[in-house]
Amino acid sequence: MSKPIGKSSSETEPQIPEHHPTREEIELRAYQIYVERGGVDGQDAEDWVQAERELLGKYRNTGRMAKAAAG
Repeated sequence: MSKPIGKSSSETEPQIPEHHPTREEIELRAYQIYVERGGVDGQDAEDWVQAERELLGKYRNTGRMAKAAAG
């Protein structure tokens, strides 16, 4: 016997796609952070993580605004 297939919530509710920063966007922001710090080497991983965190926050807020406007 096979189970009946129910619709998932993603099929029943309109979804606004969540956008994520591209590698290029993160790379550019990490470079900007590096320059803002005076170009001191040795903190590339920290710059990358900070850039990713900032951009994810930006995209998250943009997604919330789009959902609020749609709802």
